[in-house]
Amino acid sequence: MAAPLTLASTSPRRKELLEKLGFTVRVVQGGADETQLPGEMPEDYAKRVARAKVLGAVKRLQATLYTTDLEARRQISQGTPRADDPVRWVIGADTVVVVDDVIFGKPVDLQEAREMLVRLSGREHLVITGFCLFDLKRNREGLQAVTTVVKFKELTRSEIDQYVSVGESMDKAGSYAVQGVGSYLVEYLRGSYTNVVGLPLCQVVEMMEEMGARDVLPWTVREGL
Repeated sequence: MAAPLTLASTSPRRKELLEKLGFTVRVVQGGADETQLPGEMPEDYAKRVARAKVLGAVKRLQATLYTTDLEARRQISQGTPRADDPVRWVIGADTVVVVDDVIFGKPVDLQEAREMLVRLSGREHLVITGFCLFDLKRNREGLQAVTTVVKFKELTRSEIDQYVSVGESMDKAGSYAVQGVGSYLVEYLRGSYTNVVGLPLCQVVEMMEEMGARDVLPWTVREGL
């Protein structure tokens, strides 16, 4: 069995994407200040927030490495990890939708969700995911951002109202879910589909291989097997 990969995110979509590939995923919430800095470009913002999430999770994990209190470990890690569980690799990400260099995060209410969809209607927009992979053993990190171009169909006011009523908008950047009912809003996309869902799996696995994270890869053939 592959070593567990720690996900510094509470996003069920990112966890599901990784588990579909066969990863053993443990969730540790890192937390990050998601306020955009003055003059900060969207790609820089996504990478900064992703890195902050990971470093927050790393700090919490490092605190558990020096205790044998299993209850303390359970409070930080999802599930019931054993004291001898290997803890090495942490990954986190942040996804934003961008139109005219303006970042669309998650809407605060249904009205803002409608306003975002009006702005996206009939236009191309960018979906940018910054992700960070941290190696606790060697105290080093990889950081990257991936961009996908998405084009929406022309949406009527009725279509927007009906889609918002489905309930997918509130916890999604840009107010839509490409993997859900929102798929019918998309005329085409160029680039990584999983990036739009929340994690560019192709680039994530490439980084894992480059950084030597073969112990968490589900399909790696190990010596003696």
